[in-house]
Amino acid sequence: MNVTVETKGACRRLVKVEFSAEEIQAEYDEWLQVYQRQGKVKGFRPGKAPPELVQRIYNKEILENMRDPLVAKGYQQAVKEHHLANSVAEMDLQLSELKAGQPFSFSVVVDLEPEFELPEYKGIEIDAKKVEIADEAVTEFIENYRMQTGKFEELTEERPVQMNDMAAVDYTATVDGQPLAEFSEKAKELATATDYWVMVNEEYSFLPGFGPQLAGMKVGDSKAVEVVFDEARSPIEDLKGKTVVFQTTVKKIKARIPRAMDEEFFKSMGVADEEGLRKAFRDMLQHEAEMEEQKRRRNDLLDVLFKRVEMELPESEVASETNQVVYEIVDSNARRGVPEQQIREKLEEITASAGATAQSRLKMRYILQRIARAENIAAADAEITRRMEQYAYYAGAKTIAEWLKRTRRKEKAVRDDLRIDLTNSKVVDFLMAEAKLTGEGAVEAPEEKT
Repeated sequence: MNVTVETKGACRRLVKVEFSAEEIQAEYDEWLQVYQRQGKVKGFRPGKAPPELVQRIYNKEILENMRDPLVAKGYQQAVKEHHLANSVAEMDLQLSELKAGQPFSFSVVVDLEPEFELPEYKGIEIDAKKVEIADEAVTEFIENYRMQTGKFEELTEERPVQMNDMAAVDYTATVDGQPLAEFSEKAKELATATDYWVMVNEEYSFLPGFGPQLAGMKVGDSKAVEVVFDEARSPIEDLKGKTVVFQTTVKKIKARIPRAMDEEFFKSMGVADEEGLRKAFRDMLQHEAEMEEQKRRRNDLLDVLFKRVEMELPESEVASETNQVVYEIVDSNARRGVPEQQIREKLEEITASAGATAQSRLKMRYILQRIARAENIAAADAEITRRMEQYAYYAGAKTIAEWLKRTRRKEKAVRDDLRIDLTNSKVVDFLMAEAKLTGEGAVEAPEEKT
């Protein structure tokens, strides 16, 4: 057997294996003996048929059964001779014709884990900011919360409509000067309205752009409100790409009145008074700010580590990870309501961006995995099972098996992914514990491990 390996890239190798005619004949003879003993030949008892007859009957089957073991044997020899045990993907298998007494060869492309020097990863300096919540921030949060949880009340004073008000309107809609009810049977319910309450903001407007156009109008004012129906997302087929004019009159205005700082409010918040309310909100804001600060520190640490390493990545893994990132971006856009056509138009741009993200992900994953091996850090099977149980619970599934069935995922693949994620998280915890904090926040208590 002759094995050669050609370098086709930093992480890519072309493996070629050649068996001599003598080696193939020897393998063939061994298989033929098996078939002589076990094969069924009409007119002969097992093991009594002439070898030439057995060969004529079973030649194709013997060669088919030989092929995979030969390839496995040759590949294992290549791994042993050329240190290819750290392969991450094998592809493009090419086989020559297999015949008894003739040479046989195959080639396969192999991607390997990247080779890189692991930098010093203990004692990384991280600028730690001190987390402080100002009194003004607590006051602002309380005022916003009171406003968001307040009730809408009709105005007693005369003033124009403001953003985030509610306005009761009458309107009549037309398209190209034609009444909407005549233009489209499907749009009849949208054609006219009386005392119809509309939120004056974009997020909760009953039609895109309608609500904000009411800002500045007073009770009794009339205005032509124009709404362009999106070509891709119009709820009514007949209105796609059309501009509908709503001749609108404001009838009433309601404004949200903030909740009173009274005993009922304090009780609903589980506090006794304003001092208790401020403390509760301060503690909440402090906790959130500390979590954000810990996240920032972890990101800064990973950024330092990332910049200290240079590596070439396996092409197959980059391609696979890029596809995964593209899927995530497209899925996120679709969930946000971005039209499919718009996503398709930007697919090239999305793919380019996904490629850079994929390479960054893979690079950091390899760095953390190498540190995990160096420090003997690993996620236990029990931890992985607990995380899967949590996923099943939050998905409303009674068991992990039920959750896997719903999500159409294979248990081994899920466990493998979770093992990487949980191990990497442990590595980052380890690195943070070993990091050197500088700056105003350096005297704070050490990060609590997750």
